[in-house]
Amino acid sequence: MYCNSYTKQRGSGLMIVLFVIVVIVVMGLMAIAMTKIGASSQTMTTKEVLGTRAWFTANSGNEVVLTKLFPLGDPRVSNAAACKLYSQTEIRTMMPIFQQGCKITNINCVPAMINNTNEYKLTTTATCGSGKVTMTRTQEVWAKGLK
Repeated sequence: MYCNSYTKQRGSGLMIVLFVIVVIVVMGLMAIAMTKIGASSQTMTTKEVLGTRAWFTANSGNEVVLTKLFPLGDPRVSNAAACKLYSQTEIRTMMPIFQQGCKITNINCVPAMINNTNEYKLTTTATCGSGKVTMTRTQEVWAKGLK
């Protein structure tokens, strides 16, 4: 039987091909995972930004109503008539134009008399975004008239 170096190396090409295929598959799976991680990170950043914008928009709504409740002049006098549930038309006319994609959806003021003092509970809800990525924030403020 004749044996040369060529017959001893039969099958080594198959091992190299299998190794290359495994490396390509592993690299492809890693690329898919990195793409998903990147997309998830981008969505989370967008949600954080929209959530912050919605929070500040709700804060602005509360501040506008507070200026109606406590007009300039005598700080001890409050305008109880300004404490109500505001309609969408009233919200649009009294609120400044916000960043694109943000709007106030609800402003509610509830008056209360506690220890002969006027107190007000303001709740404003704002929404920012559109489509799949929409963030809503509600901010509550308590105000108390001075006596």
